Amino acid sequence: MKTTLQRVLAAASLVIGTTSCGLDGSQQVDRNRAPIAAGRQRLTVDPFDSRVFNWLFYVNNYADLLAAGIRSESAARSHWTRYGIAEGRQASPTFHTRQYLELYADLRAAFGSDYRAALDHFLTYGVSEHRNGFKDGGAYGRYTVANDIISVSSSDRTAGAIDSIVWNGRELVNSFDHGRQVQLALSINGWGECYNPTEAGGGFDESKGTSTSQLLGLRATGSNLATTILPAFWMLPGSMHPSPSPDCTVARNTSARSDYRFSKDVQVGVAGIRHVIQFLSSIYVPDDVRSLTLEAPTGYLVGDLTSFYTVNLDTGVLSSVSPTPPGEQQKPLVVATPDGSAAMGAWSPELPQVGNSGGYGKFAFPSSDATWATNKWNIVFRHGPLTAGTVVSHRAYLVVGSLENVRVAMKQLYDIWRSGGLP
Repeated sequence: MKTTLQRVLAAASLVIGTTSCGLDGSQQVDRNRAPIAAGRQRLTVDPFDSRVFNWLFYVNNYADLLAAGIRSESAARSHWTRYGIAEGRQASPTFHTRQYLELYADLRAAFGSDYRAALDHFLTYGVSEHRNGFKDGGAYGRYTVANDIISVSSSDRTAGAIDSIVWNGRELVNSFDHGRQVQLALSINGWGECYNPTEAGGGFDESKGTSTSQLLGLRATGSNLATTILPAFWMLPGSMHPSPSPDCTVARNTSARSDYRFSKDVQVGVAGIRHVIQFLSSIYVPDDVRSLTLEAPTGYLVGDLTSFYTVNLDTGVLSSVSPTPPGEQQKPLVVATPDGSAAMGAWSPELPQVGNSGGYGKFAFPSSDATWATNKWNIVFRHGPLTAGTVVSHRAYLVVGSLENVRVAMKQLYDIWRSGGLP
């Protein structure tokens, strides 16, 4: 499986004129906005409001918190209120005090780097004034795209791999280390992890704040995210696999980073269905290979999504399946909480492939450590032989919401595809 920042500056209390600003920072008079009080403020709002705080996102977004052993909700809450807010840390993909201040010149003029005041303003006034809590295009190593119900986020830490999907205030993605996330990964010639380019980084990157994968380009605008990277190999050159097999004993790669080029284009909301995320991928293959097994993508989910289902897209009927034994089947998968309050489905119209007996994999990794526990689905494509210079491209869809939301949306999506209506 895969810093403290500047402290709050005190300022004299004052009231300035009510202004707003556009994305370019230019100020415009808005007489409907509340006066802004500058200077250090005590919070008058709930610092754990789901619009500004999600403990799993917070912990997994900061390698130093994991390194410090902050791996529970209570510990995350304590750090957030004692240090995180004042340090300008980010605890939600759709709100960041530093991005919020960068976005609005009137708030910068009033608060400077008083991040507590900025958070208080957002919840007290900003939401009702329809201010954005994050900067379009990203900033400070975090990039978020969204529609009205779902946010999808990536970071420099994971070389642009999707490390957060939030619906209804709930984080659905486990991003504890660089082998998780919602990401692209492939194995070549049957060598498994011994020759395994992985989007978010190598296994040796562990839970660090950086990735060996190289982010070549990223665009995050509105509801669309696109990236291109050179992925790290999962294993360091010359390293031994911890569970060797006849096909994978020692790393086959001679460098830490591969020449395979991964590109993806992610769209939140598709064909009028708000619960759907489109995931388009392309892989440049630099070598002649006998075979290529591609996860396009795989998704490592938070530990409380423990119930697995297959879905019959012709009828829209869900059937419960056991996560054990792990492995693949031909029907699309849905993973949900036991009560059905949150779920994620995965489907590709390009599956099943001829000669591919599976296509949708399911795996469970339970743990008493909530930051570590995860359950996985993957969408698997198999190719080969391939010649150097080949580009392999695929289309997949992730569906997010309650279990019923996901069931209905997957059926709608399938019917639109069957009628030729998908873009």
